[in-house]
Amino acid sequence: MKINKLRIEKFRHLEDIEFSFGKSITIIAGGNGTGKTSLLGMIGHLFTYGTEPKNLIGERFENKFSKVFKFSPEKDIQHKYKYFGQFSDGSEKPAESRQAKEGNKIRFRIDVGGRVRFGGKIKKPVVYLSLKRLTPIAGEKTIAFGKVVLNQDLIVEFNTIYNNIFSSEEVIKPVHMKSVNKKSFSPTTDKFDAFGISAGQDNIGHIILAILSFKALKKKDPNYDGGILLIDELDATLYPAAQKNLLIIFDNYAKELALQVMFTTHSSDILNFILSKKASKLKHNTQFVGLSNTLGKVKVKEGFIELEKILAELNHDALRTLKPNDINFYFEDREALLFYKAIIEDEEIGCEPDFKDLSLSCGVYKQLIDKKFEEFFRSVIVLDGDFKDQLGEENENTIVFLPGVERPENVIDKFLSNLAIDDPLWTNENQYTKQTYLQSKHGIKDDRDDMKKWFNEQIEFWGENGTRVFKRWKELNNEKAFQIVSRTRSVSKRITENYFELSHK
Repeated sequence: MKINKLRIEKFRHLEDIEFSFGKSITIIAGGNGTGKTSLLGMIGHLFTYGTEPKNLIGERFENKFSKVFKFSPEKDIQHKYKYFGQFSDGSEKPAESRQAKEGNKIRFRIDVGGRVRFGGKIKKPVVYLSLKRLTPIAGEKTIAFGKVVLNQDLIVEFNTIYNNIFSSEEVIKPVHMKSVNKKSFSPTTDKFDAFGISAGQDNIGHIILAILSFKALKKKDPNYDGGILLIDELDATLYPAAQKNLLIIFDNYAKELALQVMFTTHSSDILNFILSKKASKLKHNTQFVGLSNTLGKVKVKEGFIELEKILAELNHDALRTLKPNDINFYFEDREALLFYKAIIEDEEIGCEPDFKDLSLSCGVYKQLIDKKFEEFFRSVIVLDGDFKDQLGEENENTIVFLPGVERPENVIDKFLSNLAIDDPLWTNENQYTKQTYLQSKHGIKDDRDDMKKWFNEQIEFWGENGTRVFKRWKELNNEKAFQIVSRTRSVSKRITENYFELSHK
């Protein structure tokens, strides 16, 4: 079971907001003081996993409120805080504050699912990596090494993850390190020990430990059903390429271990990367949550369309709105592409079309659209008319159907068959007459392969790319052609209005 949504009635300065989580990754971004760390603490508090089993350094899979919050007796206790977690099984868990008197002191408590000690929480392992992991080793008063070791399989995997993140070929020897502020495995080598590693290497040691702890737990616990990994300021101490590589690592392990990875960031490099085409494979399972307080009250800007706005806000830049220069057009085959191009030629459709010579079946297009493949929601998908009954031209989709209820080659075949023998089309330099057409159809079966073969053998006699025949079809089928042009304009308008390009540069 995964957490789908967080709804907050009131928690400190966060009021009346809600947002959804990604299946694998949730990126939480925003300026200082917008409540990013608070969200991680609130999420983690919804779960518990009990005292056993523990992670690879002997700690519970849980997130104590005290690791994230220190409530003020003046500012917090006087308020009533309440928020809700909504889950993939349709259930919802409330978390609500109360005051508890312990001796002479008033304590502030957040109960999940009512006042039942740990009983109301969802059973799921959680690892929360706070900013304490970034404490410099030189600043630690006491450090102990070597009490816990990893088995050989985990050492090999530690090396693989480390070298994928840093694009290196180091031989890593993970050494257990314990100090006042943190416990982890330091990625040491023959060249340097734990005192010689950088802050970024130390940070990655904590992150790898968390991933491997979930992997070991899955192997040990037959009831394992995924986990939650929470990381505050993921980008801290890491150079840009390492940040990008880490996102790919998260996506892979999230699928393998049924993890939901949630992290806060200020990194322009991460945000620009997730916007880029290089990150297209990550987007399906990733959610972006932006927190903005530029107008006072914190607001949520959710989804990738809002990401560039938050990026501009973090840089204190004005945002420039640009309509797309062109829109991609996809087809089932070359026959459809040529027919469609002739229909919209010389027509104003609201964009510059970029025709993609990509052959995919209508069924594949439908599957990708159903799976919310993002590219097909900002592109025009031109399909043959024989699929209209299964997938119509709805307002929210970007589908344009070719004329008729058959494949393009059959539509043109019937058109030529019904043309009068003295139609102007038959007067041409190729001497392609009605008799020539009828001769070409001898022995041709009315099936997909035969008709495609016939179409491609005849098109060279129909003018360049068949335009003479296609244009004549358009002249005699003006209403059908207008419907296709009109639908294209409508889809183009929706794309340019909803998928505009934003630039803060």
